[in-house]
Amino acid sequence: MPAPLIWHITDLAAWEDAVPRGVYERATRGLPLAETGFIHATLPEQISVVAKRLYPDRPADLVILEIDVNRVEEAGVMVSFEEDAIGTSGEAYPHIHGPLPISAVLRLRRTKWIGREFVVVA
Repeated sequence: MPAPLIWHITDLAAWEDAVPRGVYERATRGLPLAETGFIHATLPEQISVVAKRLYPDRPADLVILEIDVNRVEEAGVMVSFEEDAIGTSGEAYPHIHGPLPISAVLRLRRTKWIGREFVVVA
């Protein structure tokens, strides 16, 4: 059974665009779900590594969507855990295989960069 909470990093504008539509459909770093086939997510303890890898330019407008896996699956969208695509860490990362219902997002967390460190503020 997947972890009850997973996280997804996105920019604030993408989230604000999704809210009125009721679904979020960005895979990562601006790529559409239709192009990748799933939305990339992480476990909370993986967030710093993922942020550093995907956002080396350290944009200031990043937020974290805190997602309830049960709510995603209740909406008929599968969540799977798959090995790191690069294959070097041996870790499994969650993938959301369809549009993310806004109702499955429990909390929007603010972030900031302190030097090279990605920090969850709230």
